[in-house]
Amino acid sequence: MEALREGNPHASSVYVYSDDEYAEMRLFVTDDGRSGIALKDDEIVSLYAHQGSNHPGSANSLLETAVAAGGRRLDCFDTVLPAIYAKSGFVPVARLKWDDDYAPEGWNYELYQRYNGGRPDVVFMAHDPASVDSRYQRGAGRYVDSYDDGIDAVRARLGR
Repeated sequence: MEALREGNPHASSVYVYSDDEYAEMRLFVTDDGRSGIALKDDEIVSLYAHQGSNHPGSANSLLETAVAAGGRRLDCFDTVLPAIYAKSGFVPVARLKWDDDYAPEGWNYELYQRYNGGRPDVVFMAHDPASVDSRYQRGAGRYVDSYDDGIDAVRARLGR
């Protein structure tokens, strides 16, 4: 995951946990180590794939693996990621407006310009098996006032 961040202009859009935090999660990694995903209880985090992986296009199979292992929710910036997650059955439940005060370190507003002027919302998504192969509708999900409210909305959708 750290190697993927180096030299990747999109690296700031993926949160990287500490080694100690990852040690507490379930990790699923391809045999070449160049693609993977982590499961933090029922939350899917840290999906990554190096371009030079022996498993190109592995995002959806990694998501399927995480769902089979109990992954039911995730959140992401409203860039290309919600469309990828929607194919695996994740539906937008809530969204949080961008706040410059919480911009990830190294965030490049120009790089993400086409996504709300470089300030994409955070989209909170829940897994719905009936929605596999669905298309993401930009702007879907109700606005919430805080990150915690987004998590609570997804948990309510999942009945947890």
